[in-house]
Order: sequence, then structure tokens, then C-alpha cells
Amino acid sequence: MEDIEKIHTLARKYCMVKSTYWGRKYSKLIEEGTYRLDGGGYTLEAKRLFPRYIVLNAILPEIERFLPNDFSNKDEVKNSLLYAIQNAQNRLTEINNDDATCQETMDEERQAFYDFIEKKCMEIPQNVRPLSYRRTLSSQESKMLWIELNKKWSIEVNDYWYPLISHKPNDTEAFMDDYFYSEVGIGHLIKILKKRNVQRVFELREGSMSPEYEIDLESFNSAYNINGEGFWFSSDLDWVIYASHENSITIAGAWLLAEIKKIWLNWEERTWLDWKERLERGL
Repeated sequence: MEDIEKIHTLARKYCMVKSTYWGRKYSKLIEEGTYRLDGGGYTLEAKRLFPRYIVLNAILPEIERFLPNDFSNKDEVKNSLLYAIQNAQNRLTEINNDDATCQETMDEERQAFYDFIEKKCMEIPQNVRPLSYRRTLSSQESKMLWIELNKKWSIEVNDYWYPLISHKPNDTEAFMDDYFYSEVGIGHLIKILKKRNVQRVFELREGSMSPEYEIDLESFNSAYNINGEGFWFSSDLDWVIYASHENSITIAGAWLLAEIKKIWLNWEERTWLDWKERLERGL
């Protein structure tokens, strides 16, 4: 691994590890019930914690907006990283900028990250373990992909899709996600896609505030999360996976659906039901 890639990788790892660390510390505060004041505001202790992972989560997508091969030397990647650390914002950082304590806490976290990069660029470690490929899409790329999804699959930007709409597209089936994950699993799904020579996957999320990515197949996980409903597909657009907030996972694409049904013999018993129907049937 060349020095430029090492520095870029270390920056990504820093965000991931420190964000998880501060998130766990804050979760403990929530469990203890000491994160809110009686009047509903945040305690001082809370304001000294949660802004740290908020700002790191704003910085990471900006770091992942560029790749190591975008740079010709160490100084270029260093300067780009330092700029992202100092300037990255998202909706949550902007909301908390008005609170002096939260702002101070985010500034402290930015400075700690800044100092880390300065130090690592002076003494680059010999052994840096690589991370899976992930690249934040530009706004123009995201826009064009949403347009192509709409042309091919009638998927509207930032909108619901089947089964949360009445029209069922051809070569499409929706399943209850808990059964899909336990009885098929992401591992099998990756194997199926790999056999089809899929190497990279696009991930688009509802809401323009969530980062959207091109990711390595091995790190692909088609699940609803805090970033909202998601769509996953490759450049050929011959398959799509959609995960909704209603515990559904939709598989679209004739060949992918056929492969899923081959290994999931009771798939017909797992087609999606809303929560009322599930309760009535005891599922």
C-alpha cells in the first residue's frame, strides 16, 4: 500500500472507530437516564459527547468523496483531508452549531482529528490494513442514478416503492425482511451477485440529507437503517433491491429473483404482509 492510500485509509478508520466509541459512550448515558434535563434539554455531559460522533459522521462522507488515486503526492491528500476535517457539515452539525457547548465540542473533535492527520503524515505506519471500497457519490451522480432508476423501474426519487405502492412491477417480489435475512441471508445474496460478476453496488437512500455511495460488493448490506429506506443496484440496472421502513425487502430482476427462489423453497410463505396481517396469521 502506497503512502497516499495509507493516509486516506487511516483517516477513514479514525472516523469509523472514534464515531463508534463516542456513540457507545452516549448510549451508556441514555441507558443511565442522564442525557436529558427535566425541562427536556440536553445535559452538559450529553453535549460533551454526542456532537463528537455527529461531526465525525459529517466528515467521513467528505473524506470518502475522493479516492487515493485522485492525488499525485502526500501533500495533496493531506490538504484535502484537513480541509474536510475543518469544513464538513451536515444537517445535524448545522442544527447544533447554535449551541455554544455543542459547537465547542465539535471544534475539539475536529482539532483532535486534525492533529492525528498531521502526526500520521509525519510518521506513516508501515502496516495499514485496507478497508473495503466505498465512495461518496457526487450530487450529479446521484441525480443521474435516480433518473435511470425511474426510467428502468419507475422508482421516484425520495419516494416509496413496491410493496408500499399498489402497482407491482414485472419480475418483482416483496418479502418479510426478517425471514429473508434469517433464511436466505446477505451472504447468499452476495454469492449470487458475485457469480453474475457484480463487483460494485450503488446505494441510494430516501431523503437528500443521507450520503449515497458506490460500494464494494463484499461490504454490501441491503437493510433499512437510520439513514432511511434504501435502493441497491449495479450499473446494468438489471436488478434492484429495496428495503423499506415497513419491514419489507423487495427483490426485482428476473434472473436475481429466480436465483433467490432456487435456494428459498418456501419463499411463497414469506411474501410481505403488513403488521396487521402478520399478527392475524401469527407470523
